[in-house]
Formats: sequence, structure tokens, C-alpha cells
Amino acid sequence: MEKQFYFNYAKLAERLATQCNVKIREYDQRDQISFTPYIYNVCSANCKFCSEKLVRDGNVMVCGDLVGDYRLRLLDVLEQVKKKPLFLSLSGKEPTESPQQLETILQCANLYDNIIDKVMYTNLSGFERNFQRLRDAIVDGGLTRIECSRHHYDEDVNQTIMNFRNKYQIKTNECFENTVRQLLPLVDLKMVCVIQKTGVKNYDDIVKYIQFARNIGVKNLVFRELAMFDDCIDDGVTAKYIEENRVEIMEILQALDKEAFQLMNITKGYYYFSFGYKYQGEMNVSFEMSDYEEMISKHYGDKIYKLILYPNGKLCTDWNMKGEIALKDLRL
Repeated sequence: MEKQFYFNYAKLAERLATQCNVKIREYDQRDQISFTPYIYNVCSANCKFCSEKLVRDGNVMVCGDLVGDYRLRLLDVLEQVKKKPLFLSLSGKEPTESPQQLETILQCANLYDNIIDKVMYTNLSGFERNFQRLRDAIVDGGLTRIECSRHHYDEDVNQTIMNFRNKYQIKTNECFENTVRQLLPLVDLKMVCVIQKTGVKNYDDIVKYIQFARNIGVKNLVFRELAMFDDCIDDGVTAKYIEENRVEIMEILQALDKEAFQLMNITKGYYYFSFGYKYQGEMNVSFEMSDYEEMISKHYGDKIYKLILYPNGKLCTDWNMKGEIALKDLRL
């Protein structure tokens, strides 16, 4: 694979910015740090491309249960970074399948006013059984946004990608759509579709997916490219699936109908690019890519871009517990 993947997108961004008279917003470390209190559980789905199943240095991430003093450990971290603008990322496995940890995180986060955004990344499965409890948690916790995964407008195709376990009805479009409609009045919600050869893979699919979301009432969408990686990820089933099924968003962007899609903004992150469009004047549609090789090189540099607190109490600067850092060594 080409190691200059991230930089190829940098060139594309510059070209599009010039063509459409749009400025590129560059990530600035002074803006905010991303903080993930990692939520670990038996996920309700088994997505073929799940980054949590990627193998690095011969290891798959296994975090175990929460340490007994988890709340205190979380508060210690939040106290240490209270002078830095923070982006709180509620992710890991499936957050809605761990309502107690979710409640703890949001309750602790509410004690600090430096948290700019609180975003949950979810497939919505937990709302099937615990809607009221989760509703109260996200409303009381001031959740900024939900980004919910749905990788095809056809429920059968989506199921071949996400592989929800048998007991979950969220795999049906009826359950998914009903859940989304109940959430829309409560919190900003964005639907996330990972483009891939086995699912949404071309311009026609993109338009059909947008219509699917619009019919539910969703106006914010993101299409993500399967992550690029090189030597940083070991060979394995998940890595092979990603390599064989990646569809580059470069191809999609070049195929967009310029009358229907208007480029509004471009964001250059430290390992990703986001291209934001307005579709038919009403839908906000973003196309995003990420380069794990670039991400890991930054995570092991001098600056801190990311903090992850694992359930076992380890605080790390990378999606790998080998990147552990002591609180006393945290300099922001």
C-alpha cells in the first residue's frame, strides 16, 4: 500500500478548496483534546471492519471489567485536564450496552465546564431495552450529539455487514427508524455509513442512502472510508476485509453531481480529512477518511492529541495500552 495516503488527500483538499473557493480548517492542538473513557463490553454487533478487532503488535484489545475506583480515576483525569478544552468521545465497544458506565461518565463530565462536546458513537442497540434510562442519561448529561452506525439502507445488506446478534431487533429498519425518530427531538443525531464494496459503494448508493435518512427525518450524515493502514496493523481477518473492500472517497467525490452537492467546508485533522457538503440545500453530508499510520505516528510524538482511559484504569495516549501515561507526566 502507498504510505503517502494521508498526503494524497491533502493534495485533493487543496485542489477542491481552490476550485470551490473554500478555506481548509486545520486541526489546532490548542482547540481541544479528544478524551475517550473507553467503554468495553460484549458488543451487540460484530461488524466485519470493526477497528476494535484489528491486531497490533500481536495483541487484540482486551480491557476487562471496571476497576473498583473507576469513578475516582475518571475524576482524577478530568481534574488534570480541566484547563484544556475537551472533546468527550463516548465510544469503545457499544456504549448503550453499558448504561451504568455511561451514566458515571456523563455525571462526572457534568462537573467540569471545559468539555466542549460530548459525542456518543453507537449502533443504538441498548435503546431497545433501556430507552428511558438511556434517555435520562443523555438528556441529564447534556450529550451534544449521537453518531449512529447504519451501513446500508437495505436491512438485509446492513445485517451482512454489522452482524447484530439474534436477540437484537435494531437490525430491522423498522426498529432502527423508530428509535431514531424518538431520539431526534432529544439530541442532535448524525447517521454514519462506512462505504465499502459489500455495501454503499458508489454515487447511486450514496443518493439512495441519503433518501433513506431523509425519510426518517435525519438531516446530518457522514460517509466514512475504511481506514488506511500499513505496517502498523498486523495481518488478520479484519485487516484483510478492510484491504479488500475499501472504496476511496476520492472516487465518490469526483462522481458527485455538482448541482446537487455544494462543498461547504474542508477540515484537515491530524490523521483525517473531512469534506462537508450541502445536498439539495437541506442535507448536511460529510465524506471522511482516516490514516491510522499517520494517527499512530502522531500519538507517539511529543504532543498529546488523544487520551483514552481504559476500564482497567490505564490512561493512554493511543489506542493501545502500551501508550500508557502517568497522570503526573501529563503536560498539556
